Amino acid sequence: MRWECLRVEPGTITSPTQLPADGWRPVDFPGAVGVTDADSSDWWLRTTITLDPRSASLPTLRFDGLSTYATVFVDDTEVVRSANAFRRGEVALGSLAPGGGDGREHRLSVRLEALGSVPVPRKPRARWRSSLIPDSSLRWRRTPDLGRIPSWRGATPPVGVLGELTLGAARPTLGIVRADLQDDGSGVVDVELGCLADVPTRVALRRADSTQPIVEDEIDWQPGDPALTGRVRLEVTDVERWWPHTHGTPSTYLLEVRCADEVVEHRVIGFSTVVADRTDGRFGLVVNDVPVFVRGACWVPTDPVHWTVDAATARTDLARLAAAGFNLVRITGTNRYEPAAVWDAAAELGLLVWQDVMLSTFDPPEDPAWLADFEAEVVDQLTRLTGRPNLAVVAGGTETEQQPTLMGLSPDRYVMTAVHELLPRVCATVVPAAVHVTSSPSGGPLPVSIDHGVSHYFGVGAYLRPLDDARSARVSFASEALAFAIPPSRAQVVADFGPGPSTGRGTAWRDGIPSDRGVDWDFEDVTDHYVTDVFGLRRADVDTDRWLDLQRAALAHTMTRAMEAWRSSDTVTQGAVILSHRDLTAGPGWGLLDHRGGAKAPLLALGEVLRPLAVLAVDRGLDGLLLDVVNDGDQPVYGTLAVEVFATGARPVLDARTELSVPPHGHQALPVEPLLGGFRDLTYAWRFGERTYRALRATVTDLTGEVLVDRTVLLGPPVATAGRPDEAASPLQASARRDGDDVVVTVSAAQVMEFLHLDLPTGYAPDRGWFHLAPGQQAEIRCTPAPRADVPPHDPADNPAETVPVALPPVTVRRLGGEPLDCKVL
Repeated sequence: MRWECLRVEPGTITSPTQLPADGWRPVDFPGAVGVTDADSSDWWLRTTITLDPRSASLPTLRFDGLSTYATVFVDDTEVVRSANAFRRGEVALGSLAPGGGDGREHRLSVRLEALGSVPVPRKPRARWRSSLIPDSSLRWRRTPDLGRIPSWRGATPPVGVLGELTLGAARPTLGIVRADLQDDGSGVVDVELGCLADVPTRVALRRADSTQPIVEDEIDWQPGDPALTGRVRLEVTDVERWWPHTHGTPSTYLLEVRCADEVVEHRVIGFSTVVADRTDGRFGLVVNDVPVFVRGACWVPTDPVHWTVDAATARTDLARLAAAGFNLVRITGTNRYEPAAVWDAAAELGLLVWQDVMLSTFDPPEDPAWLADFEAEVVDQLTRLTGRPNLAVVAGGTETEQQPTLMGLSPDRYVMTAVHELLPRVCATVVPAAVHVTSSPSGGPLPVSIDHGVSHYFGVGAYLRPLDDARSARVSFASEALAFAIPPSRAQVVADFGPGPSTGRGTAWRDGIPSDRGVDWDFEDVTDHYVTDVFGLRRADVDTDRWLDLQRAALAHTMTRAMEAWRSSDTVTQGAVILSHRDLTAGPGWGLLDHRGGAKAPLLALGEVLRPLAVLAVDRGLDGLLLDVVNDGDQPVYGTLAVEVFATGARPVLDARTELSVPPHGHQALPVEPLLGGFRDLTYAWRFGERTYRALRATVTDLTGEVLVDRTVLLGPPVATAGRPDEAASPLQASARRDGDDVVVTVSAAQVMEFLHLDLPTGYAPDRGWFHLAPGQQAEIRCTPAPRADVPPHDPADNPAETVPVALPPVTVRRLGGEPLDCKVL
């Protein structure tokens, strides 16, 4: 459909009959108007629709979301009003003439009212104010907060058509779907449907990798209130369970609703169990009876300007997280409920999803009408998620309990009907198989407690605690953690800001730096603190481009060390969710991906400690170094662990080998010094004499001799200089070759090399970077061409987006502080 858009003063035009002929501009919808001051005006959107004359079904208007105060007209007749951007709708239009033979077209018009022109109650007053958002009226308005948070630049207010808006024949819609495992290994799928007309309908279930239904049945429609309802039970033998990809195979099924030969509704479903382990007041997730260490990221809309969802872009982002070893995304209460394309891709890639309801730091009204509308919203949105195997947690919003807690209110003063009564009741009815938490954070003696329940941990981060605080703080489960201003890659910085020594210092750069409201620091100050903490250098003493590399390296080191400690058996932590998955705009945002979807340094480094099979190195101070071989997979690992310790030369000064037997979903912890024959003070904790050791290489091989893990870790802090003179005489060795559309770079060196990474054009994505290399060790970096931007969105069941090889100049291999090395692609 071709849409047009018109901006007008609030309240000046209230009916399509008053609309002028001129002043319209073409726009792409669904989506938002994409301007920062969108809330200050009324907006009119219009298009024309011709109904299919062959259809005998009742004409129906359907929409996924309209923001926020919207009125829809067909021709000149008002057909629906909406005051909730999170509510879907379906309206029967009665006898509306079809197009076709007589050329009759229908005008579809939408009026979006200026946010502030619709009053909200002044009383009762809120019990507390939000420290995040200055507009207190938003606590009454059911609309996303993102785009209205002053210190989070890059998003615009979501004013527009937020999802599909269609006019056509009545069709069935999926309601609650239950996918339950039986004791004998079979499964039962109970399906509810609704429809505004008696339409011949069949429901079929097939495996995601097959085109043939396993089972299907006809729907017998029965009168309901206010529409027809249908129910069917499908039985499945030999069920394949869905697992997080880190722990098994994410087997999925596709539930299809068919009218004639057309699939009119579908949902990716599966069979799994997710429960919470709340032993001793702590928190963890258990999937299919197996405890899962959660490593996640807070999800950010991939288009925060126009609020569209491109299925290919979402899938690519999720795939990059999964490839780095992440197994969960959290949809926070400041955003919106994501559409099916995001959920389908997450399920197929083996990613759990933590879903906040759309509440954040405000005091939710106790008004009965508001609560009734909120309940209808939550029922509707959670119904969309039923049957999905990766729905792990439903939470009562972001910092909903934290805000009043940090303002010093006693717990009895922040009992909220929406959070503490309504949502638990709805969850128990609609999504009883999902874990419920009252909000993020919550669950301890105070909602902000770190060692109980779920917490927001920023000790390492905004509160500038030393790196070891992540290990010593006894974090229970960090549902939000590790927020830093992370610079993008060199190539992306140049693409966004241009070359030159002033890169990263201008106003546009600073617009990309997140901050908290009402403080005199931002998250780049936090990043700079950890550069000084890790390398002992100050920003004033280093040029800008060099400082950006130090930021990348320091954050790769800091975030890897924290996640490594949390995943190891040395801490009680059961999960951590990084803030966040993607930047909102150009510059150094919180994201592990930049605003174009390119991987930043910490994401490239984290794979070494987050992938299913990993060797974790935990510095326990005076207790020495612990190597923890962690196996999340569903098969045991038998083989050998080889350890080599290096000083400044090309040969190891210490080495040892030991047999490994790591059970499925298990680990084997090994103190290193006993393996090496006795006390060695590898990490220089005892400080006798001069520092001796620089790096340790740990190699895991299976019984056939295949290398499963080959990782080098630093013994002590990294260095920021080019290194010793003898290193300068021992340059890196590198070669690059084509492998299909990919480029594979092989790197080796005769000395310890720190923070190795590639400089690539923006069209290629490396699978690792910012890692360390020991003498004699060889590392491969696979570089994959990014999806083409000109390929249109496609069904999530299709293959990934088309890619095209990029004509590469020589690949540049870098180490921190060293000269770059160029190698041709053969």
